[in-house]
Amino acid sequence: MDRKNVYASIDRERYYQDLKWGTIDDHPHEVGAWITLMRKLLNDAEEAWASRNSDQPALAEIRKVIAVGVACGEQHGLPGRSPHNL
Repeated sequence: MDRKNVYASIDRERYYQDLKWGTIDDHPHEVGAWITLMRKLLNDAEEAWASRNSDQPALAEIRKVIAVGVACGEQHGLPGRSPHNL
C-alpha cells in the first residue's frame, strides 16, 4: 500500500472517531490522556497480533493508534522536524 492510501485510511479512521466519540472540540484531552489512549490501543494491537494467525486485526488496531495520535496533534499541534535533522 502506498503512503497516499495509508493516509486515506487514517483520515477515514479520524472521521469515524469523530462520529463515534464526538469532535476534539466536544471532548478535548490533555496530552497525557492521548498517550494513555494510544498505549491502550497499542496493547490491543499487540494482543490481536499475538492471539491470531493474521496481521490484519493488529493492523486495524494500529490504524486506530495512529488516528488517535493525529487527533492529539490536531488539538495540541506538533513540532515540525527541523530540516537540519533529516
